[in-house]
Amino acid sequence: MKGTYSEMLRFAIFSNQKSLEDIAMDLRQYGFKTNKSQLSKLQNGKILPASNKMNDALAEILNIDSLELKAAAYKEKIPPEILNKIKEIC
Repeated sequence: MKGTYSEMLRFAIFSNQKSLEDIAMDLRQYGFKTNKSQLSKLQNGKILPASNKMNDALAEILNIDSLELKAAAYKEKIPPEILNKIKEIC
């Protein structure tokens, strides 16, 4: 799966045919206090990607690769100048 963090998350949610409320309830079982509004903002790119732990839980709930989701999250969290430097040296 490729794309931005929000695209990956939106596609996974759509593919699993789960409501944001269902996902929020599932996340509560992992100890996260979240709601459908926060999940909507995540899937629409309105807020920064979730933490590693929440991404692990989302990946489990949505049956997707947690490493891919976390990599997409880091790509968006890393300042552009640092990301460009990484691309130069790798």
